[in-house]
Amino acid sequence: MLNIGCTTRAFSGKTVAETAVRMHEIGFQCTELCFVHEDLPGWVYNGMGSLEDITVEKVKNAVRVYRENGVEVVSLGMFTDLRHPDEEVRTKEMDYVRRYIEFAAEAGVKYIASECGFTPGSRGINADTYEADYTRIKEFVGNVCLEAEKCGVHLALEACVLDIIPSPRRLKTLIEELEASSHVRLGAMLDPANFIAAEDEEGMFRHLMHDIYYFHGKDRKINAAYGVNVGDGDIDWVKFMELYIRHTDRTPFILEYCNADNCAEIRSRALEFYDKAFHRLLGRIS
Repeated sequence: MLNIGCTTRAFSGKTVAETAVRMHEIGFQCTELCFVHEDLPGWVYNGMGSLEDITVEKVKNAVRVYRENGVEVVSLGMFTDLRHPDEEVRTKEMDYVRRYIEFAAEAGVKYIASECGFTPGSRGINADTYEADYTRIKEFVGNVCLEAEKCGVHLALEACVLDIIPSPRRLKTLIEELEASSHVRLGAMLDPANFIAAEDEEGMFRHLMHDIYYFHGKDRKINAAYGVNVGDGDIDWVKFMELYIRHTDRTPFILEYCNADNCAEIRSRALEFYDKAFHRLLGRIS
């Protein structure tokens, strides 16, 4: 069975309890907790949100409410900028990351998750700064992994064709380089929509199947800048689910880009793709 969940960002503005109950009613088994709730706000994409009113106890209580409703909190969705060019900003971001590590460790959450980060208005790889950007993110991510592992937490990095780690192979290289140089374990949060323009479904798993902590479930047209819901883009989801079953079955698959109104429908789509893949694999065996 597909271990399917939904990010809390789909329920932005609702309370923790309202969201947990609704996720349970729909049939979601897991979630990625971002601080977007009415009673747990503060999340900002690609930056540093306000954590002033967020305490360890509030995060522990939110995780407990989800678990009591049968929804496992896989990660805390941080999604800050891990490669900011300003050293002073990176220092502040490291303090920000440490707070997330503390929240996750105290609440018993395995992962914190982030994208690489980008400069608004100039997202993408720049040949003039690429090598410096890569060196900077490698150092920063290595330090994050060291801090996290001291507390029993791990960083799940979401890379994208639009960012400084633009392919599964480059993410695998970063994972291997950090393991060799710092003896830390970086994992992948694999969003197939982020790589479909750079790699096919088989290639994503070929490079990363041993490193995936969890998935984001969204789609994308190959030549589009923005994602869409599962089934509305160019990913071959039956093929993807075959690979998921063969290599990563039961790894959390957390829907993104859906909302409170359509997430039940998108969940049904994903389960249908999984069932078709499962029966196709059975047919090959028999």
